[in-house]
Amino acid sequence: MIISDVFSKRQSIATYTVNELSVLINNGQVKLREVNKLHIRAIKKYILENVSSEQIYFPPLVATVAYLGTEKPQELTIVDGSQRLAVLCQIEEMGYKAAQSDLHEEMKKGYKLLQFVKHMEVAIQIFEGLSKEETDQLYIDLNTKGKKVALSKRIAFDSRKELNIITNKILETNKQLSTAGVEIEKRAVIRPTNKKLLSLSQLRQIVAIFITGKMVFRTLEDDRYETHLHAEGYIQLLNAWFDELFRLYPPEQIGNFQVSMLANHPLLISVAYFANKGLEKTGLQERKRELAKRMNQLIDVDFNRQNPIWKEFKGASRAGYYYLANDKANIEKLVRWLEEQGR
Repeated sequence: MIISDVFSKRQSIATYTVNELSVLINNGQVKLREVNKLHIRAIKKYILENVSSEQIYFPPLVATVAYLGTEKPQELTIVDGSQRLAVLCQIEEMGYKAAQSDLHEEMKKGYKLLQFVKHMEVAIQIFEGLSKEETDQLYIDLNTKGKKVALSKRIAFDSRKELNIITNKILETNKQLSTAGVEIEKRAVIRPTNKKLLSLSQLRQIVAIFITGKMVFRTLEDDRYETHLHAEGYIQLLNAWFDELFRLYPPEQIGNFQVSMLANHPLLISVAYFANKGLEKTGLQERKRELAKRMNQLIDVDFNRQNPIWKEFKGASRAGYYYLANDKANIEKLVRWLEEQGR
């Protein structure tokens, strides 16, 4: 075991089998911080969902000991990773439970877990001689000072979340959307300076509306919705919708707030919701036909910023521009108005 001096504290990294850690915990030789049941449940779900592909990735746990010798410590106080460790020590039990399932896929996961636990080792970064105050501060720093992964990277690299996969595919392949512009570097599109149609998070919000058939106001996680089509079906729908959208306003100008009211995001997502409302369980071809029909109802709507109709909706005037309010009641009112057009 290699021991290094980092600033005033000695530290090392050691690996333990899951069985070793289970024995140490049962003997009271490993002290865990208080665990959170919801967090435990989320980690278990992550393991069960990814054990078949063997894509389970955990960073090293962090612990402190009174003294670092030449052998790996047998008494540890966990600083960070108590939830992960608690779950890892339950893997064998999880495996037996899943293996007894009547569902074939769950049974396979159970046997995979039982094989997995036999070979799994856990890395622990170990600090020597931390006081309680230093231990608490290290825990806080580890959980608050790390840089959050940028949304663009999460969408580009997250191969598990269907929401991100679909968003990334649309971003890569829709040429008209590329012309209209998607802001990737900045979290928000500041009008009227920025003439790109959407931010990346706004594009993902629209994708979520297509998946759920409902108005989505907050970040959508994969475990909160049910899909009724394959990813390719949603991609077809989104491309069809963008084709119809750019018939209403050309992609070269649609994000220009000086002329286009569709650059006002509450109106844009209202159009997306209007096109999808109540269709989440409809088959792909029927849904495409209904989407085209609804969008065609808007063909004669004047989406120019100067149209006085926009002042009838909640909003605020700033520097000569009218910004629609991005709240549920206002969007519902916009959708009702869109539904009345072309009839």
